[in-house]
Amino acid sequence: MASGDRTEKRLIGPVQLTATEIALGSSISGTYTWIVKQVVLCNTTGIDRLVYLGVGTDSATGGAAGRVLNALPVAAYDTVVWDTALVLVGSATAGSADRLWGYCDSASSVTITVMGWQKEN
Repeated sequence: MASGDRTEKRLIGPVQLTATEIALGSSISGTYTWIVKQVVLCNTTGIDRLVYLGVGTDSATGGAAGRVLNALPVAAYDTVVWDTALVLVGSATAGSADRLWGYCDSASSVTITVMGWQKEN
């Protein structure tokens, strides 16, 4: 792959969110940038749920300051599709690459799938 080339791919999931904030997907290599184009959130339970997503680094959550979705309601048995252009940049320095973090108000209730482009730096 040449510098500047991009590959469309599923970046994360499908994976169920937990009730505590966790790093989603694999670490981004220093030679890549991810452009998140779509996030699909599927509530597989009969109870409305709240979803939280944020940007942090490999080694630290973004916390409230890094939120890109905060308490987003996902209705019972519903699917929410979020179209975006969120950029996550890899790093050659251990622990400092951008990373998507997330959780739900109840474990194993919402499945997340993230699609986008992986671009060679």
